[in-house]
Amino acid sequence: MRVIEVDAIPSGFELDDFKRSVHMMDDEAENDPALGLVLESAEAAVATATGRPVTPRLVEFIVVRGHWSRWWFPVLPVQELTGLAVDDGAGGWIDQPLGGAWLQQAHDEPQLVIGPSWAGRSVQGDLLRIQARVGGADVSTFPRLRQAVFLLAKEWLDAGVSIEGETVPQLSFGVRLLIKQARYIRPFEVA
Repeated sequence: MRVIEVDAIPSGFELDDFKRSVHMMDDEAENDPALGLVLESAEAAVATATGRPVTPRLVEFIVVRGHWSRWWFPVLPVQELTGLAVDDGAGGWIDQPLGGAWLQQAHDEPQLVIGPSWAGRSVQGDLLRIQARVGGADVSTFPRLRQAVFLLAKEWLDAGVSIEGETVPQLSFGVRLLIKQARYIRPFEVA
């Protein structure tokens, strides 16, 4: 998966909310840029580990074509399918219409379904480029994702900058458990 969003991806969490959760003073504004980077990094790490980006973003997947008609996305939710293209064999892409292809179970087990009428079936090429808008935590998982991000950011702040030769701190049991509870694992790749 490659993020192709042109605009900046907004953070899913407020810095002031994080500071309150770890009992930091609100008047320490000179540290806000550094704290913001730690919070962004923790959010990205948790989103990658769980397959659940908190905020929407435009992404791209490259999939080997085959004799399948259904492909499961490795992240959820999928807000919308925005583009399909088949490789031209020379490093380029041939855009295909979305008609005849659709998104199914977008918030549960998101799948791209390629119907028999999809125009790209007749185009030669080994790869399929799928572009979609993904992300946006649901009500049931948002609190766990929030807690995992805040705990991870706090652990990183407490650990400080790693000095060569020191043992790199491992994720705490709480962070690992929260990530495990929220992790999305697609049931199949293709069918």
